[in-house]
Amino acid sequence: MALNLLTFSISFFIFFVVKPFPIVESRTIEFSEHSFTKTLRNLRGIKKGQRMRGMIELKSYLNKFGYLNNYSHTNHFDQNVEVALKEYQVFHHLRATGHMDAETLRKMSLPRCGVPDVVTPHDNLKGLTILANYSFFRGSPRWEESKRALTYRFVSSTNVLRMDLVRFAVNNAFQSWSRVSDFTFTEIFNPNPNVAIGFHRRNHGDGHPFDGPGRVLAHTFAPQDGRLHLDADESWISGPGSEIDLETVALHEIGHLLGLGHSSVRDSIMYPSYEGVRRHLSQDDKDGIATLYGYQNIT
Repeated sequence: MALNLLTFSISFFIFFVVKPFPIVESRTIEFSEHSFTKTLRNLRGIKKGQRMRGMIELKSYLNKFGYLNNYSHTNHFDQNVEVALKEYQVFHHLRATGHMDAETLRKMSLPRCGVPDVVTPHDNLKGLTILANYSFFRGSPRWEESKRALTYRFVSSTNVLRMDLVRFAVNNAFQSWSRVSDFTFTEIFNPNPNVAIGFHRRNHGDGHPFDGPGRVLAHTFAPQDGRLHLDADESWISGPGSEIDLETVALHEIGHLLGLGHSSVRDSIMYPSYEGVRRHLSQDDKDGIATLYGYQNIT
């Protein structure tokens, strides 16, 4: 399975070279464990007051996803880390132990969206405003009323899937949101779309580099930026399987594109972790978009 959350609002414009997608089959990437997962395993059981190699990586993770603001670049598990870890556990409906137990390790090991989960006004990312289980970017940015017929274009710096598969998955995701809102989405081929969707790898010019296979799958800037980026190093597919389902991730990222943040409801498409194919919007997702845009009777 969001960076103006992420809000992404960055003061400069990024221009990508458009490369047409050739008709190629889906890539198969041999699975290898993400280095961060190995680090987490070494930290299993660590508690406040202890020191262990890998703590800096854990602190960086908690900071990146909105749970820890200022932190020391040491391997010391201090009170700030304990509090941040408890907040992470509460958000993900885990036992709030404040230490690295097996449940927390498993959750952190899952691939996820690169958008932070909670209010964090650090760097050039703005945090979320938590209202219920769903959330919004800080300030609740949304598309203007005159921009409900959004155009989009595929603008990638690398090739991943056959273009017909990409279009099919992304169009399905757009249609799911159209059914619960007054937005329409139309692909265009001129250089000025409202939304630019693309596959990129590692450092791709927006200040938020991808990390290779595993962990962060995608990230999206808040309204009205219009950038939706997918990590090209993932093993993307457009159907059920052990790889990453493009439609599921696109459905999640379009939620960010429209102004929704992450939800703590596990069956919500806006839940931050990817736990398999999920191609429908939950009531929490519908409630979130209805609240943000003032819709009535969304079911």
